[in-house]
Amino acid sequence: MSAAPIEISEVEQEARDFVHAFKTLHLATADENALATATYAPYALQDNRFIIYVSDLSAHTPNLHRGDNVSVMLIEAEQDAEHLFARKRLTFKCEVEKVERDTEEFDEVMDLMQSRFGEFIAYMKKLQDFHAFRLKPVHANYVRGFAQAYEFEDADFSNIRHINDKGHKSSD
Repeated sequence: MSAAPIEISEVEQEARDFVHAFKTLHLATADENALATATYAPYALQDNRFIIYVSDLSAHTPNLHRGDNVSVMLIEAEQDAEHLFARKRLTFKCEVEKVERDTEEFDEVMDLMQSRFGEFIAYMKKLQDFHAFRLKPVHANYVRGFAQAYEFEDADFSNIRHINDKGHKSSD
């Protein structure tokens, strides 16, 4: 199950491309009692940040308003995976920034969402129970297969490190 060696620069580029391969992200937040909530949201990218637009009716929105304990995951579809135990995935720990309504910044991110998702966003922009958030990655992990895990310390996928200091242990 091992793959041919890959250059670090190729991993960096592959991770960058992986972010653009999806239209939705998996979102993990925690409530005020540190209870986890897992959901998803459509996203656009702006300066290496995820832009999401979510409703107050969603369980994750109050958690996002508090701005802590946010993680994002992008994961390869099951049917595309070489092996289900080693699906390609990119996970991020993120800082949360609310984009305030009635600002130039809000119009900018909504234009970005509309260019990605079409005219439906023009309708959704009017809904007052929806809020725009910018999720700024502060740390990322990219798993591209068995024994192929990488860590990034920067949102631009530089400063990469192959995670190989801990190996799998067998009971045999």
